[in-house]
Amino acid sequence: LVDEFRTNNDKGPLCRSPATTDQWTMNYLYYKGKFGSVQETKTLPWGTGPVLTVGKPCVNSAIETNSHSQKDMMIFDENGLILNPHEKDGSATRVAPTLHQWDRCRMWINPWFGEHKKLYMGQDRPEDEPVMPWVKSSKV
Repeated sequence: LVDEFRTNNDKGPLCRSPATTDQWTMNYLYYKGKFGSVQETKTLPWGTGPVLTVGKPCVNSAIETNSHSQKDMMIFDENGLILNPHEKDGSATRVAPTLHQWDRCRMWINPWFGEHKKLYMGQDRPEDEPVMPWVKSSKV
């Protein structure tokens, strides 16, 4: 799937993510059995598991005009960390380990990132941001 993603990105701007429909593609692949048997491949309900799609409360048909999100759907702990709303206290994934589609919530997520730099920054300088194993370092 990674090779297919890269091949499509190389085809030009109209095929490059995010111009392509990643969720539709994932749904198609899921229902066509490309992740294994549909009877054996599992999905998780929103608000559970290792990935919390915060785009759900930020982009949906219930949002009022001139509003940006339904932040009231989000739950935060006493430290301001984002919680999975349907995980019980003590669950390994109660604090959402990964946030997906956070860019859809820019009106409140940008200040949140500013308040929680220690979660993703090694130091206060952007050039000191820790490099993930899959990111090629620009430092020689």
